[in-house]
Amino acid sequence: MKILRRIFRTLWNWLRIAESFWWCLRNRLKFDPTWRIAGHLYVVRPPFYHRQPEIRIGRHFTAISRFTSNSLGLIQPVMVHAEIGAKLTIGNNVGLSGSSICATEEVSIGDRVLIGSGTIITDSDAHPLLPEERNMPNKTKHRPIHIGNDVFIGARCLILKGVTIGDGAVIGAGSVVTKDVPPHAVFAGNPAQFVKLLTPQR
Repeated sequence: MKILRRIFRTLWNWLRIAESFWWCLRNRLKFDPTWRIAGHLYVVRPPFYHRQPEIRIGRHFTAISRFTSNSLGLIQPVMVHAEIGAKLTIGNNVGLSGSSICATEEVSIGDRVLIGSGTIITDSDAHPLLPEERNMPNKTKHRPIHIGNDVFIGARCLILKGVTIGDGAVIGAGSVVTKDVPPHAVFAGNPAQFVKLLTPQR
């Protein structure tokens, strides 16, 4: 019985890889077999409208969408969404758990970044603020987001448009980041404020 389960698990994993490879090939997204996807048959589901957005995902990308694969549980699956003409870059060894990334203009994420459960990263307001403009998508404000290398973003955070987060920074759980975060700084709160600088342990 154990042998049969092992064979079934192996076949299922190969099916997932084949399905993901075919989906990426069909949508001109470079597939990498080092990606680890838990809870999704497909790797990512960016909606390709009339023109393909520019999406690049590095090696050893991890997306956790299975409830039992995260110690805190998940409130949603991982969603990667890129609008028409947007640029989305995810570096090597990046891990997401039940998080959303939405690129209307540009979102770039460096290497070795950890993004906690329930976090939303969006470079757009989604809708204009003025009631009379809310049915006018061209009035929606958006600015690029840049996240450096070795950044740790805690659970349930919001990273909003125009923000740059420096290398090695830490964003505390539940924070709303509305302004730039310097390298190796800890920011927390709503809106996120400076807490301290990280210093290497000796």
